[in-house]
Amino acid sequence: MVAMNLDKLLSKKIPLWVLLFTIILSLIITILFGAAVLNSSTAKNIALIPKNLKKIIFDSDKEFITSTERFSGQKKKFMQFSNNPEDLKGYLLLSRYSHKKKRSIVELIEIKSNKIIHSWLPDIDKINSFSELPKQFNLKRNYSLKRYRIIHPLLLENGDLVFHSRSPLVKVTACSKMKWFIDKAFHHSTELDSEGNMWVPAINFPPITKGINVDLNRSDGQIFMEDTIEKVSQSGEVLFSKPIIQIFVENNLIHTIPPGWKTGFGDFVDPVHLNDIQPVLSDGEFWKKGDVFVSLKHISMIFLYRPSTNKVLWHQQGPWTLQHDVDVLNDHQISVFNNNLDEFMSPEGIGYSDTVIYDFKKNKSYSPYKSAYIKNKISTTMGGLSKVLKNGDIFVEETWGGRVLRMDKMGNIKWQYINKEENGKTYLLNWSRLLSENMYSSVVKKLTNIKCD
Repeated sequence: MVAMNLDKLLSKKIPLWVLLFTIILSLIITILFGAAVLNSSTAKNIALIPKNLKKIIFDSDKEFITSTERFSGQKKKFMQFSNNPEDLKGYLLLSRYSHKKKRSIVELIEIKSNKIIHSWLPDIDKINSFSELPKQFNLKRNYSLKRYRIIHPLLLENGDLVFHSRSPLVKVTACSKMKWFIDKAFHHSTELDSEGNMWVPAINFPPITKGINVDLNRSDGQIFMEDTIEKVSQSGEVLFSKPIIQIFVENNLIHTIPPGWKTGFGDFVDPVHLNDIQPVLSDGEFWKKGDVFVSLKHISMIFLYRPSTNKVLWHQQGPWTLQHDVDVLNDHQISVFNNNLDEFMSPEGIGYSDTVIYDFKKNKSYSPYKSAYIKNKISTTMGGLSKVLKNGDIFVEETWGGRVLRMDKMGNIKWQYINKEENGKTYLLNWSRLLSENMYSSVVKKLTNIKCD
């Protein structure tokens, strides 16, 4: 009987005016709700439910799997291709996503023996529980243990480790116990200066620069990134903080940020995308100790800044594009890891990354490793770093390719590590470091003798 009544109900004809009235009423409700989203935090939260559910349910492994399967035939993670002991010197401080552990980990590896000397597995959820960052960052959801990337970890002389993940800057012991944290959203590089202080990018939220025309209550929930350069002592004290936008305004460079910057990327509205602060460690003809080189991805700019006088001494946009990582090579040259992406002419990218050398004396750029990058198909659309070594070899991390390696200018690989797991998938890396034996042998000795619970 119930089934028959239901069939009659479903087959019953509806007057045209009722249908039209229902459609019009639905449109009015949709418009009113859209207006409410713009003016009501409650309505906005309701509108963001589908987006938030997607993030909560998401499979963490899928986010960290690289987009390329170029290493499908690779069976070993670590491979040596050189028999020269000089090529195998040093240590690899490897930050990677582990499929087995379902989290990011840091490993210190002796290259010549491929031996893991020490590992760090900090309690990320416990660390996050101390934070009072604004709800927009949502550490519990976005940077929980399974989603946290231990970005560019810095190993200190006593075995302590400093890191972040667009989250508080954290210092942990060799046994991964927290020593201190700075409750601000830090991101990308962490570099030591000549005095042992650290320079790290961070985000001011809300922004502090007067006159910034931003909507902090965006209906899409995105955060405006007012990037800052931060100088931090090893005891966890912020010694210097300056927003990039302020530096640009005070140095007449604001015009270099093009129209259209209000568009967002992921959860952020990101006009400049600060990704590296490289301290100058000694005086040169074109800079002084205490200056810093700064890399801004979204406007393809490298600039030289003197914090003591608040002056931009030099800036250049290109020939690098959407670059990461700038290093000082000597008293007149820098190197830039060039992601080499032309999103305007070629949305899929050029096909290879590169390391560009800029010579201040000659005012000229070179790409001495171009053929080596092409030969080994080294390409990462995001992240990536390189370090030119004293003998002319180069250390490269292909972040979104899941590979780190050392090669010469001809493209001959001396050794490589691919973050390939037991399930056959390759997982991304998180900005690793090549450490010299001379500088880190004493640290390695301490870590070898440390026993953690």
